[in-house]
Amino acid sequence: MIQDSIPAPQSAPGSGGTHHADQGADVPEVSETVDGREKATNERLVFFSDAVVAIALTLLALELPVPHGRSDAEVWGAFREHLPDYVMFLLSFAVIAALWASHKWLFGRIGAFSPRLLWLNFTWLLGIALVPFATKVLLEDSPYQISAVLYAAVVGGTGLALINMVRHCRVRGLLRPGSAPEIMRRFQLFLTFPTVAFLLSIPIAFVSLSGAKYGWAVVFTLTALAARWATRPGAEPVRERSGDRTRRSAGARRPGGRRGPQ
Repeated sequence: MIQDSIPAPQSAPGSGGTHHADQGADVPEVSETVDGREKATNERLVFFSDAVVAIALTLLALELPVPHGRSDAEVWGAFREHLPDYVMFLLSFAVIAALWASHKWLFGRIGAFSPRLLWLNFTWLLGIALVPFATKVLLEDSPYQISAVLYAAVVGGTGLALINMVRHCRVRGLLRPGSAPEIMRRFQLFLTFPTVAFLLSIPIAFVSLSGAKYGWAVVFTLTALAARWATRPGAEPVRERSGDRTRRSAGARRPGGRRGPQ
């Protein structure tokens, strides 16, 4: 009773005890503030990247030739004449869509931010912005080898930027704790295959221009088939639900300290 009536001793203003207590109370707030800023920065980076990708896809569509004619037969003839242009549009659209999907998958697992990640992302956006230009050059100067070389270099360079982003996030520990190292390694390997294939098509274009173009279609098809292998859910760590942990811990020990049935 006497102890309850005695007030707890308080440190004098400016003493060490109060200072340490205040420091301990401020640490979580500072940590939460830093985490919140990094999350907001990553979100702004993703929104900006999505806008650039949307503009690039729009520019691709604006470059499509419109078939003209005075009759249905002439319009269909003009359509067949521009069929290679439409095929290249679909290929470039699929390339940008695949790069965006990989970018979205990666940033869904990033939990921190670094300045190098910002500039790697800008390098990736540079490649995305150049895809419509490279497509236009390929369509207008299709007989020349330099057009295929430019297209392959742009797509391959964009893939390299994305691979470097994955590697940087793995090495610097920017990924969220729930990201499995195995699936990140397979994802990086998955990105390496089409990137190297596009870069290898550069010397092939000097030998056979059509061979390089057909090779792009084959590479994209194989990449689409390998996407499920690279990101299959089986590689993700299994997270135990809180309810399961509570029930298991409650049944692990009975009252009296004895262990329950396994």
